Amino acid sequence: VGVATFADSVADSVLSRCHVPMALVNRCAISIGPKAPMIDWSRQVQPNNGMEWSDQDHSLYLIPTYETEQEALELLKEGYKAIFEAELDSWCRDSATWPSPRPFAMFQAWFEIRFFPLIEDLCEEDLERDQVDEAFLATMRQALEQLNDRSSRQ
Repeated sequence: VGVATFADSVADSVLSRCHVPMALVNRCAISIGPKAPMIDWSRQVQPNNGMEWSDQDHSLYLIPTYETEQEALELLKEGYKAIFEAELDSWCRDSATWPSPRPFAMFQAWFEIRFFPLIEDLCEEDLERDQVDEAFLATMRQALEQLNDRSSRQ
């Protein structure tokens, strides 16, 4: 009852801020979630970090629109390397520990992949895009490494 009530209140809160009809976004999406090989790798490289995977640990990546699932798969093949690296980096910042090479077949074995051909925007505010540059990424990596160092010392 508590979870349903919370979920209902969140949905009501989101919808109360949306005063326009739903609008389609000119993007599709790919959901990427870890499979056993990714989870096993993460446990090997970070055995004592205190974090655990869950069924909810999925990332969503926006991609160009597509007409068929085959076309979506081709888009994924074109961009899977960047996604693979982002997923590995989110778990372990040390790229020397990442598996290499990382062919598309390995990506498919390591991640659950789901395509979403329709994205609807429920809000009135314009979508915003922030470009992430290397300086920002380096700062974030350094901060996360410091947090990892602190947690491993405890």
